[in-house]
This record gives sequence, C-alpha cells and structure tokens, in this order.
Amino acid sequence: MNMLKKLILVAAMSLSAAAFANTFTSDLSDIWWNENESGWGVTVTHQREVLFLTFFVYGKDGRASWYTGQATNVGQDSRGALIFKGDMYQFTGPAFGPTFNSAAVTSRSAGTLTFTTFLDAATLSFTLDGVVINKTLTRQTFRNNDASGEYVGAIKQVQSQCRAPYSNGDFNRNAEFTINNTATTFAMTARLPDGNVCSYAGNYTQTGRLGRSQGTYTCGGGLSGTYDIFELEANMQAFSGRYLARDNFCDVVVGRFGAMKK
Repeated sequence: MNMLKKLILVAAMSLSAAAFANTFTSDLSDIWWNENESGWGVTVTHQREVLFLTFFVYGKDGRASWYTGQATNVGQDSRGALIFKGDMYQFTGPAFGPTFNSAAVTSRSAGTLTFTTFLDAATLSFTLDGVVINKTLTRQTFRNNDASGEYVGAIKQVQSQCRAPYSNGDFNRNAEFTINNTATTFAMTARLPDGNVCSYAGNYTQTGRLGRSQGTYTCGGGLSGTYDIFELEANMQAFSGRYLARDNFCDVVVGRFGAMKK
C-alpha cells in the first residue's frame, strides 16, 4: 500500500500548551465582533464545555457598561453548530485607581444569552433587561499569525470512498514538517520516516486566532489532490491543524496534525 496516502491531515498529539487549548471541542476563545458595528464586541474564554463572555458595550446613556456571561454547552442544532446557553450579569464598582475596594463591587442578573457557533462565525442571542437582541459575530483579526518553521510531529487521517478497499481506514504516521506562510500564501512539506514527501501549496487567510489554507497537494507515487486546512494555530513551540481533502485515490480524507518546533 502506498504509504504516502497516510499523509493528509490532523495529528492527535498532546504537544506543549498551545497546540490544543481545549479538550472539549474546537477552541472558541477569541475576540468576537460584528464588522458592520465596529465599536463593541465580546471576548470569549473557552474552558471545556463552558464559555465566559465579557461584553464591551454601552448603555442607553452612551457610557461604557460592564456585562459578563457564563454559558454551558447544551448540544448542537440541526446543522451541527454548537449551542451554549447561560446567564448575563451587570457589574458596577469603585473607580479604578492605585487602590481597589472589592467590597464595593455589586452585580445583578441582567438577562440570558445563547451563543450558537461553527468555528469562525456565531450568532449571539440575548435578552437584556427584557429587550431581545440578535447579533451575528465573527472572530476579529488584528494580526496575521506566522506558522513558518521546522517541526516534528504526527498525522492522523481517516480515508474513505477509496478506489482500492484496502486504502479505506484510519492511518497514523510520524512526520517532519516545513511550513512557510505569509499573510496570503501557505506552503508546507511533510516528510515521512520512509522518505516519502508530500507538498502543499495554497492561499492563507486569518480569522481571529485561527488560520486557514485551501489549495492543492502532490506526493510521490502519483498521488495528488485538493485540501482545506483549517483551525491552523501556531505559537513559539508548536502548531496544529485539521483538514479535509480528496485525491485521485480517495474521495474523502479527514484528519489532523500537530507538531513541535525543532
């Protein structure tokens, strides 16, 4: 069997702290906003099945107001989007200065919220003091991340609808990666222990903390196809990602990869 076919997507590795920040599902931690309503937004911190939301918004008097929300996952909708529900609270307190009196902080229940999301887009529905509000959100991008570097890691991949029945199944391999990406382009090579190499080339877009690349790839032995790498995240120590692909051997390839920087 062509070992190069093991090489397309996402490796399950427990790397250093930054590779997978959340074990429950895709990490939703980010700054979320509506680009048509610049001036307010929501910061989401995701820990397992719970989201903690901090709202930077304004009251009826135009002054900044301090709201938070804590929402717990309650399942998925018919499209597969994750649904989180919880309560909102409003806080008031003393002026911020050299000293701070925590005893002067007060809070009240202000309403309820529902945060429904796929990876890069969300719908925020909440009732605030009896007023129903619905907003569409995306992750806010203010810097492009750069995953360029040399890495050592692994790939986990599930192949189906393959021309040869023995090519269907779950495959895992160690790999060495070289990545070069700019604000608009992405290139990656993955080298297997047996010497086989696959090369990926495509565009690059950044959405909040996460990167994405869509393009084509080729491997030795005549394998070629198209890929969609998403949830690409990198820091000083590691990178990880997931992807979907199809090639001239298999119609459906689903996987993940992760690696530590050399």
